[in-house]
Amino acid sequence: MNLSRIDRNRITAVTIVTIVAVPLLWIASAGSQSGTETTVDTAAVVTTTTLELGLATDITADSPVNLDGPSIESPTGTGQIAYPADNNGQMRRGIATYKRFPDVVKTGCATNLAPLGAIITVRNLNNGRKVECTNLNIGYVPPNVDLVLHTELFEDVAELKEAPLPVELTW
Repeated sequence: MNLSRIDRNRITAVTIVTIVAVPLLWIASAGSQSGTETTVDTAAVVTTTTLELGLATDITADSPVNLDGPSIESPTGTGQIAYPADNNGQMRRGIATYKRFPDVVKTGCATNLAPLGAIITVRNLNNGRKVECTNLNIGYVPPNVDLVLHTELFEDVAELKEAPLPVELTW
């Protein structure tokens, strides 16, 4: 069936009006229910509560809950003074890295901060892990580094990718 151009335009216009007008009429008629009566069964009434959230909220927050525990002393305006421990010069902080030493010195490390042969306790300041090593005259300590640990010892206090890391040395 061949339709003329005028008939095709009429069908298009009717389709557009139907698509737009029918939903608008349905929405308008749904809002005006004044002429109908509704009956409510009192047994089937359901109460719903909606809460507004956001900047314009009228809801007050609950007060904080205080649990039993030690009471807090009121501040007196004075602070405690922290004094450094007397370590007789046997504690230093520095930067540590790692190097593969010969297998005969698996507990070896190299530093210029402690005397040769001293057993040094190395504490990682990032995570608190500790390891002990013996200060040996092995290899070269690079600039801007205070301690070179054997690779296996370094892995006990940190991952290799964290090198160089801040440490505390005591002997």
